[in-house]
Amino acid sequence: MNKYRILQALLVTSLIFTLGCEEIVREPLSKDGTPPGPVTAPAVKNIPGGALITYQLPNETDLLYVKAEYELSNGVKVETKSSIYTNSVKVEGFGDTKEREVKLYAVDRSENVSSPITVKVQPQTPPVHAVKNTMSIIPDFGGAQYTWTNETNAALAFIVLTQDSTGALNPVETVYTSVTDGKYTVRGFQPEEKIFGIVIRDRWDNFSDTVKVAMTPMFEEKLDKSKFDDIVLPGDTDMNGWEGRAYYIFDDDINTFNHSLAGTGWPQYFTLDLGVTARLSRVIVTQRQGFPYSHGNPRLLEVWGIATTPPADGSWEGWTKIRDCVATRPTLMGGTADEDTEHLKNGDEYAFTLEDPPVRYIRFLVNETWGVTGFIHVAEVTFYGQVIQ
Repeated sequence: MNKYRILQALLVTSLIFTLGCEEIVREPLSKDGTPPGPVTAPAVKNIPGGALITYQLPNETDLLYVKAEYELSNGVKVETKSSIYTNSVKVEGFGDTKEREVKLYAVDRSENVSSPITVKVQPQTPPVHAVKNTMSIIPDFGGAQYTWTNETNAALAFIVLTQDSTGALNPVETVYTSVTDGKYTVRGFQPEEKIFGIVIRDRWDNFSDTVKVAMTPMFEEKLDKSKFDDIVLPGDTDMNGWEGRAYYIFDDDINTFNHSLAGTGWPQYFTLDLGVTARLSRVIVTQRQGFPYSHGNPRLLEVWGIATTPPADGSWEGWTKIRDCVATRPTLMGGTADEDTEHLKNGDEYAFTLEDPPVRYIRFLVNETWGVTGFIHVAEVTFYGQVIQ
């Protein structure tokens, strides 16, 4: 009897296992061979690189979706579906403004397809071309600065080009972004004339024409942090609070930070000696990594400078404000979460102008933090420019 029960259990288990491994094919609960009626009263609203088509749905009880079929500028055929809970479908990805045909079909739960309705669309200027027309390229310290406007916040790839030793333009970096007002600087070049260019690509592999400019980058170097020193003047905020240390902001480690204590009032500020007198090109301020866009990371701050020894009484006499700074977050400007993460690691870059005076001593004055806290903390500051003495 025991052997019989064991054999019976094995057979049941085998049957369950076999049934469980069979592929389950989901099909409509009922099938018919009658196609639904077509959509009616189509209306077109042309948009950059595409169109929004509205319509009236057929009076069908088993209608499932509406699909649009069309061909992109590069010959790729595209199919877009829209549920019955909306009366519109968006077609996009066109790389030009030529008139094109879109076929609309109604599809029911038996996968019967209606006769097509043909709609003509004429996309407005695609983002790759519209953004290209706003592109500006100017000389910057150690390279070139690219700026542009992306009013539709289209997800675009900006392929940065530079001239090699043979005179050919080659890609050196690709920037992926959808922010409205874009800015990017390519650096690491000697002050020698060369051509800088850019090509824009969208996710359907539409490309803009190449924008290119011949220019000479300005000389720039990263200031030597081994010469930096933190100094404390009367009125300065103590930046050695909690586990933070004042000198951590120039130790080239973004995982350490300085930290003030709460209750010291506003604004809060601290002073650095760069160890050299320099004409500054830019500064990168990196947030404390454990608290992205929050806590005591500065959001509104000012950069002040002075070339001579600061007043011993801690006053602001002789100091010059060389930059008002507003920290940014890509997602608040139409960007993505991935851009937030990359920006947190790379820091906020604030450029100075050629009209700014040379300085040796720097004061960071913080007016507000991301978390509107009573304290501040910074992971790292990095300066670039031209050393004078």
